[in-house]
Amino acid sequence: MDKRSALLIDPSVVGQSHLLVNTGMVRLVALRYARIAIIAENTHCDALKKYLGAEISNQVTFVPWHRRSEIRKTVRGFIAGEQFDQIIFTNLEYGIFAYMNLFHKRASSKPILWTLHSHLLKARSSGKAARIKNVVKWYFLFRAFRKVKFIVLGERIRASIEASIGSFFRRGNIVAITHPVGITKLPGRTPSAAGSLSKFPRVIFMSGWHGLSPNNKELLSKIERLPPKNHRFEFVALSNKFQAADAQREKSFLTDYADRLNEIARADFFLHLPSDSYKLQASGALMDMLLTGTPVIGLRTDFGDELTEIIGPFGYFFDKHDDLLTFFSSAELDPAEVYQFRFNLAAGCEKIVALNQAQFDAAVAS
Repeated sequence: MDKRSALLIDPSVVGQSHLLVNTGMVRLVALRYARIAIIAENTHCDALKKYLGAEISNQVTFVPWHRRSEIRKTVRGFIAGEQFDQIIFTNLEYGIFAYMNLFHKRASSKPILWTLHSHLLKARSSGKAARIKNVVKWYFLFRAFRKVKFIVLGERIRASIEASIGSFFRRGNIVAITHPVGITKLPGRTPSAAGSLSKFPRVIFMSGWHGLSPNNKELLSKIERLPPKNHRFEFVALSNKFQAADAQREKSFLTDYADRLNEIARADFFLHLPSDSYKLQASGALMDMLLTGTPVIGLRTDFGDELTEIIGPFGYFFDKHDDLLTFFSSAELDPAEVYQFRFNLAAGCEKIVALNQAQFDAAVAS
């Protein structure tokens, strides 16, 4: 660790939203910088403190904001006269992007790092109005300001973005850091030996942040309505409840993150029905499986394929809804194969953490 300082800013999320990726980013920074400050929404600061633990939290100065209208004032007041060796935004918001580049670009001697999540999902939009709007937005983000770099949460995501709108980027100003993991695995989730499966392995479905697409709702309904004679699994569907985290009605999970993980860990499999191909964003739901050790049954995505390339197979993935439905009604599972899925997930967490640190160090050194 060097003696330099870093400032992390999240201008968007509240409560436990983006908890795994943001704790992961803080841990990466904590191994490189002695002094860390975090500007984030009040309840998100509380969540970070809880899940980072005292060892890292004691290294961090938390600077909370309570309303979005306070963000610029909070940032301006905190960085006035200060110089940081690295500034990282763990999410991108267009207004604060312009504000920082117009008024505070000298707060760091190095380019500010901006993390992209779902910001480019409409990159392939076919509507003329949307295309014009996107071109203006992309030029503003990627060409108008030189002293910026962008983080995307996977190598395949970077390749997809460059294939879609690569001409807008300046050479070298987009870097990939595989979705960071900043929370330790649940205890007792390391597989000890290949054993037998229960007659009806338990499969849990838990709706995610973006909910279900109409097609996936129909698929889920078909799975739930499979006739008893075709049952190969015990199926449990739970709903992630949301609450308004503040007076501005910002959405946040109501169920505690640890409780969600423990519920998933009780199952033999996690059903993954993504509403997106995940070519341009990462899947936090799949990264959660590294903590619970729960193999996946679900639809194939680009991000899932990238994770498989890193840690090895960790579940059964299908390109078509009909193939997934057929699996649920006729699967004959191999216990040794399922054990290998669990083993890959258990070992995969350490692989991802090591890869994250190497990618982060390269990003801030460039």
